[in-house]
Amino acid sequence: MVHQYRISATQKNTAAVIDLMDFQVQQVFFSRHLKPICGDYVTLSRDQDDYRIAEILPRDNVFSRADSQGRKQHLAANVDQILIIVAVSPEPTRDIINRYLVAAELNHIEPILVFNKIDLKSDFFINSAHSYRQLGYRVYLTSIKEADSIRPLQQELIGKTTLLAGQSGVGKSSLSNQLFPGLDLKTGELAKKTGKGAHTTSVTQLYYDASQNAFLIDSPGVWEYGLWRLSAIEIAAGFREFQNFLGACKFSNCSHSHEPNCAVIQAVADGRISEKRYQSFIRICESMKYWHTTDY
Repeated sequence: MVHQYRISATQKNTAAVIDLMDFQVQQVFFSRHLKPICGDYVTLSRDQDDYRIAEILPRDNVFSRADSQGRKQHLAANVDQILIIVAVSPEPTRDIINRYLVAAELNHIEPILVFNKIDLKSDFFINSAHSYRQLGYRVYLTSIKEADSIRPLQQELIGKTTLLAGQSGVGKSSLSNQLFPGLDLKTGELAKKTGKGAHTTSVTQLYYDASQNAFLIDSPGVWEYGLWRLSAIEIAAGFREFQNFLGACKFSNCSHSHEPNCAVIQAVADGRISEKRYQSFIRICESMKYWHTTDY
């Protein structure tokens, strides 16, 4: 079997990789024609006293976001699930949650919604969690003050690669320490290997937790998430409850915004699709400024 490594972090032409035999971190180099990203599985070759990435193995999936120009930017590869952490305070918007859900659906990555700080109590918070659970999403209510609320979520992480997402103030760090008790972040070593400090917010990093045989990908800037340029048709495909209606519209390129005989609009009118989720879909599409037009 070929000896494999996994990309922990990259910078310019160097990368920190995790040896999948002994899980030690080491520095390697890579050529310009290679574009490794966090989470990639790679093989290495010896180049005198240094090691280089020889091959990037096929990716199962890629989690992406938009760059400043609206172009697709890859953040992490081979992700099993994304943990979307929100809290009572700061209160999240439904749109930002739905953007993550769209990205997860389109990239075939299982989303898990975590409503943290439930000890602060909020009817709106509980109702939001319930509404997403009704859509078929896995939802957990957690508090670091209530250990029993964390254990069921912890079971979801065993043997998986999990991407962590959460804006500042939601308790992401405290919750991470509870969820990954055996996590050796090796921040000092990564800083030495990649030239990046432990608190640098521009680097997506992968860590290994031996106690759960689990990988954690932390991308500190991922919450300021922008979907790359997508059509209304593509965005609609990321709304789980739209699926049963997408093939029933009069027009094959229906944007589900204004066209006559739109099955999605009719489903909203009939109460089969939530008005709030539909309006979130409209706002996300408008933010793209990339609507498909329909001639009829």
